Amino acid sequence: MATKPLARFQTSRPGGPIRPRAPFEQRRRAHGTLRNPASTLALETAEDMRFLHCADIHLGYQQYNNKERFNDFGRAFYAVIDEAIGRKVDFVILAGDLFHKRSIDALTLNQAIRGLERLRRAGIPCIAVEGNHERAYYDETIGWMKFLALQDLMILLDAEFVDSKPQLRVWDAAKRQGSYVDLPGGVRVHGLRYYGSGTVLAVAAYAEAMALLPPGEAKYNIFVAHAGVEGQMDEKAGGLSPRQWSPLRPHVDYVALGHFHKPFEVDDWIYNPGSPENCSIAENDWQHRGYLVVDLNLATENKESVRHTVFQGRNRRRCFRLYPYKTDHIQSPAELHERLRSFLTRKATELADEMAGKAADILPPVIELYLTGVLPFERSALDVPAIEALLNECFQPAPLVAMVKNLTQPSEFAISPDVTLSRAALEQQVLTDLFGRDGRYAAHSSEWAAMTVNLKQLVLAGASASAVLDELSAQVESIDHADTAR
Repeated sequence: MATKPLARFQTSRPGGPIRPRAPFEQRRRAHGTLRNPASTLALETAEDMRFLHCADIHLGYQQYNNKERFNDFGRAFYAVIDEAIGRKVDFVILAGDLFHKRSIDALTLNQAIRGLERLRRAGIPCIAVEGNHERAYYDETIGWMKFLALQDLMILLDAEFVDSKPQLRVWDAAKRQGSYVDLPGGVRVHGLRYYGSGTVLAVAAYAEAMALLPPGEAKYNIFVAHAGVEGQMDEKAGGLSPRQWSPLRPHVDYVALGHFHKPFEVDDWIYNPGSPENCSIAENDWQHRGYLVVDLNLATENKESVRHTVFQGRNRRRCFRLYPYKTDHIQSPAELHERLRSFLTRKATELADEMAGKAADILPPVIELYLTGVLPFERSALDVPAIEALLNECFQPAPLVAMVKNLTQPSEFAISPDVTLSRAALEQQVLTDLFGRDGRYAAHSSEWAAMTVNLKQLVLAGASASAVLDELSAQVESIDHADTAR
C-alpha cells in the first residue's frame, strides 16, 4: 500500500480546490431521511455530499498547568466547528478523543456542549466513536460521550460483541444506540470504539459481520475507528498493519481514523486528519493537520462510480519552538548565561522574522529550551529560574510558556569520546563514581564497584542465592580486612 503525507488544504489535489456550493437548503431533495424517523438530525437525499473528518480534540487538557493552554484546546474545537458550518458540510465525523481524560470538569463539558449545540442548530449531525482517553471505566455503564449522545448532541456508534462477534444494528434514535447509521444518498457510516490491543481482532470480526449484512442502498461506506496504522509513528505502538486493515477493503470506501496525532493517508482509502491542537511540542513539526473535508459525488446508480475528493485543512495554532543547546566546553555558570543570551536573541529574531508576514494576532509562543551535553560545573550552580527569565526577556512578546529542561550529563560521568570502553569497564567506572560519592565507601570505591560487578555476573550465570550471599560475605570481609590492615 502506498502511504504519503496529506497535502495542504490550499494546495491542489486531483479535482482542484473545493468548489463553492449552493446554500445548504437548496441542495436537498424533498425525499429520503434517516432510517429512523425519531432522529432530530434527519437529513434529506442529496446528489452530492460533503463531510468533515476530525479527531483528537482533547478538550480539558491544561498543558503546562496553564489556563491559556486549556483555552487553546477549546478554541481549536470551535475553529473546527466554524469550518464545518462555514463549508456547509452535511455531517461531521469525530474519530475519538473529544476529551483528554475520562473524568472531566464542568468547564470542559461546557466546551463540548457549546460546540456540539452549534452543529445541531446548523442541522449538521456529529457522528462519533469513543477514544482511549475518554472511554468509560469498566465498572461504569456510561461515559461522557454516551452522555452527549443521550442529550441528542451526537450519534455515538459502537457494536455490541456477543461471543466475540459484533452485532451490527442500525442506529436507533430513540434508544441512542447502534453500530451504523444510514444517511441520505446512499451513505452508510460504521463505528468502532477504541479496543487497544484487541483492535486487530475487533476489525477482522467487524469485517466478517459486514459481509453478512443484507444488501442495501449504500453506495458509499465509511468506517470510523480510534486506531492507527503501523509505521506512521515510530514511537507509538498500537497501529494495525495495512494487511490487518485489509479485511474491510471489500466493504468500506473510506476509513476515518484518529488516535495518531500525525496526519497521513494510505492508498487513498485510510485517512487520519491529525490533531487540531498541539498536545506536545513534538507535534509542532506536523503543521498541515487539523481536519479533512471530503466531497462525494452520489449522482449515480453505480456504486463503483462514487468517488471522494479529500482536502487537508488546518486551523490557527499557537507557535511551539524547541531549542536544544549543548553546554560542552562552557567553564562557568556566568559564561553559560552569556552564551545563552546570544543564542536566544538570535532565535528570537529568527522567529520574529518568520511571524512578520502572518496575522497580526499571533498568539504568544511556547518555548522549550533543552540543555544537553556535559555540564562542567556542579549541577547545583545551574540557575534554571534565571535561564527561564532570560527566555522571557529575549522573546517579545514574552512566551506564554518558557520552559528549561536540564538534560545535561554531570562531568564526573562523562566519557571521553576518544576512549572506547567495554560494557564491563563502563559499569566499573560508573559504579566507582557512585561509591566515591558516599563517605562510607569512598576509600574503597573501586573495590566496592568490582564486587558489585562480580555479584552481577554470578546472578547472570545462574548461581544460587546462597552462593551469591557467600561471595558477598567473603568480599565484604576482604575489604574490611584491607581497611583494618592500614
